Amino acid sequence: QPDPPKRSEATPAARSSAAKTARPTVTDAKPPGIELILRVVGVVIAVCLAAVTAFWEALLTPLHVTIFGAVVRLPIAPLIAVVLNIGIFWFGRVVTGRTGLALLPAVAWFVVIFAAGNRTSEGDILIAGNNWVGVVTILLGAVAWAVGVYVLMFRGRRETHEPSVPTLPTRHRSRAR
Repeated sequence: QPDPPKRSEATPAARSSAAKTARPTVTDAKPPGIELILRVVGVVIAVCLAAVTAFWEALLTPLHVTIFGAVVRLPIAPLIAVVLNIGIFWFGRVVTGRTGLALLPAVAWFVVIFAAGNRTSEGDILIAGNNWVGVVTILLGAVAWAVGVYVLMFRGRRETHEPSVPTLPTRHRSRAR
């Protein structure tokens, strides 16, 4: 039977000198300014996404079908507002690492929705006050931004251990006789 191969036994001094000469490999090294550039680009993308989705949500608010002469409004815009607003907030938070910067897309969303709710000089309006889908879109879109902020801000503050059961304070009675 062949003998098992012998390990090369290096002395501790030889191992430490080899460790000193070996170059550490860093695969995540980025130039110092690239982090800032990526954050700025991420915020710009999130703001553009919020503005575009707000515009499409405003365009989808009057969507309806007529069934046997009755108009049935299709609430697609509120569903899109909830899903995409939370998603855009999450994207902004992941890209920037900050909750405050992740709220900039919300400002763009509100500006576009506000503009869609006002009359133009020609009298056109995208989100009419008598359209319940438009009102629900504005309401649920705003709530979606708020829920995103609430979840991300307070998720890390929860206690990981089970809180202790509160007990009533005991009274010390003095025994005066």
